[in-house]
Amino acid sequence: MGEITIYSPYQKIYNYWSEEDIVNVPSKLRDYLLLLPTKDCPNPIETNDNPRARLVKYLYYDEPNPLSKPMPSVQERLNMIFDPFNPDKPSDTNIGYRVFCQSNTAQANIMGQTIMRIVMGQMIAQTPFIVTYSVNFQLLSNYTLESNTQSTAELRTFNMEQCIIQALHGVNMTGVGTWMLTKSQYSYGSRNTINNGGKPITDDQEMLGRMLTMSLESRVMTDDKQTTTNLTF
Repeated sequence: MGEITIYSPYQKIYNYWSEEDIVNVPSKLRDYLLLLPTKDCPNPIETNDNPRARLVKYLYYDEPNPLSKPMPSVQERLNMIFDPFNPDKPSDTNIGYRVFCQSNTAQANIMGQTIMRIVMGQMIAQTPFIVTYSVNFQLLSNYTLESNTQSTAELRTFNMEQCIIQALHGVNMTGVGTWMLTKSQYSYGSRNTINNGGKPITDDQEMLGRMLTMSLESRVMTDDKQTTTNLTF
């Protein structure tokens, strides 16, 4: 009688891509992009040289010229994150919820004038050993705020998109993979395609902005060794 495993009474031939890391991608991205302190980086750089600092200011401040404002405190940044247990009671009702890890936020009765959604998108199998997940960044701002940056870089959400690209490209996110610029991802032998890149979007009401699609490639090993993952867009 062989060793009892989580797959018993059957035998596992190929390892699965690291799902325990995949499910944490939205929250990892959220905390990283909001420049939240970590055990390994308790005092992140908060000047405008850091694209994540600029992203936070574009998100938090509705006033003109947001980059001239002070960096929001850690608590102020946390207050922007949607709390599903209190969908109509954000900690700061003047700011409202502005950061979401889900696409449908109708239950959030008090949303900010600028919002960012980080949503896991399409998954396609390229081969039996390679799977690609897409990540969608939905960046929306009220039309009255979209061009009030008071700089030559007028469009708020386009600036936010570029901040995300600069913050992620070439960065190795421990336990997940490395963000890279690359062509669109597709499934070999089929027409399934993840079209990476950015495009304009609107909610057909008062919000307009950008959709940025990025994808994560996970390679399966033939044993129980750690899988190899790469994040691309």
